[in-house]
Amino acid sequence: MSAYPSAEDYILAVQQPERAFTRPDLARSTFAVHPLLQVPVPASGTTAVVFKATVDGRPQALRFFTREDASTRQRYTALNAWFTERGLRADVAGSTWTDDAILVGGRRWPMVQMEWVEGSPLDQHVADLVGADDRPALGTLAGRWRDLVRRAQAARFAHGDLQHGNVLVQGDGRLRLVDFDSSWIAPFAGGPPPTEVGHRNYQPANRVWGPWMDTFPGLVIYLSLLALARDPGQWARFNDGENLLFRHDDYAPPHRTDAWGQVAQLQDPVVDRLAERLRACCTPGWTATSDLESLLGAPAPWWTRTTATPVPAPRPSPTPRPSPTPRPMQVPEPTRLLRPSPAPREHAVPAPMMSQSWTQQWTATAVPTTPPPPPSPVPQPAPRHGPGYAVGTFFLALLAFMVVAGVVGGALQNARAAASDQGLVIVLAGLGAVVVVVTVRQLWKSRTGPGR
Repeated sequence: MSAYPSAEDYILAVQQPERAFTRPDLARSTFAVHPLLQVPVPASGTTAVVFKATVDGRPQALRFFTREDASTRQRYTALNAWFTERGLRADVAGSTWTDDAILVGGRRWPMVQMEWVEGSPLDQHVADLVGADDRPALGTLAGRWRDLVRRAQAARFAHGDLQHGNVLVQGDGRLRLVDFDSSWIAPFAGGPPPTEVGHRNYQPANRVWGPWMDTFPGLVIYLSLLALARDPGQWARFNDGENLLFRHDDYAPPHRTDAWGQVAQLQDPVVDRLAERLRACCTPGWTATSDLESLLGAPAPWWTRTTATPVPAPRPSPTPRPSPTPRPMQVPEPTRLLRPSPAPREHAVPAPMMSQSWTQQWTATAVPTTPPPPPSPVPQPAPRHGPGYAVGTFFLALLAFMVVAGVVGGALQNARAAASDQGLVIVLAGLGAVVVVVTVRQLWKSRTGPGR
């Protein structure tokens, strides 16, 4: 078997359609040309090249193969029948296989004729939305993508090479799939898989050709679109023309690349759950056993929340958003509300605690309008009596004793008392001295305070 023509061979052939094609409608066709080179320039893939041509007044996509093992008439015939039977015509570009369609190098080669879908490849459409910062449109696109994958998998159809270049976005937002060389349908079960294994930036390491091989790339694209809807700025950092956000290297554990860190930094619950499931699908030995909807509805494996947690990328300082207008507080009289307190210059509050609630924007402490009474003095213990107190008391008692004794003794002598009455004098003098001392001390305390 001779080698298939190259892209350059096909470019030369279609410049003279009347010689290259035997079918009358194709011989009359006109091909779109490059605005500067003025020659037909195809979109090239790994197995074929695609030209835009106008055939009988209708735009068509003519696909010519560059590899022998790309596809067969039997495959495309079965696929067309399946699309019609399962109601997928609106989601795919219709195609027809034609044997011996074009003459190149003295031999005729097959061709697949497809309806031309007016639209942009998925990555170009995403770039346009990112450039316009149209986050709602990115979110809507993610929802439409999930619906498309759900319909295809419910119809038991697997594309086999879901990636940005094989998804076209029409002007009304509808998504259409193209390029079915790797596709699977139930009639193909048990047969040999195609040699085409899909774009490496959208496929797991051990992809199994079968009904659920679109689950992994479907999740990759869905997560990427939702993450971009939350932060379109990720596009400029991670898109390199061959992906949306993730690359093949990001799928290897422990998932601590910059792309995972940026996704984690979004701190969005929906995005976080999708990221957990994608990390679980990247586990060595994992193979898809169900559709995307079942995967999204299943609980995330425990290890995606422990050992495989991505490290967030360094976060810039958040820009504070304006706080809502605080509601007036009902403050009981006679209290009043303070004005907003200025932010302190030092000891800034850490970012996780910077709530924008109005309770932290206003000081809600009620302050009395009149100054409160001074606190009552705390009673101090009375000082202990020193040595001078004892000496003074002794001399006072002695003086009182002598005075009372002199008074009583003089009274007894005037009455000619007996000598035995001297004891009575002493007793009376002592009592008198005690009375005088106690009386004098009470008077002193009343003037100087207790404990003196």
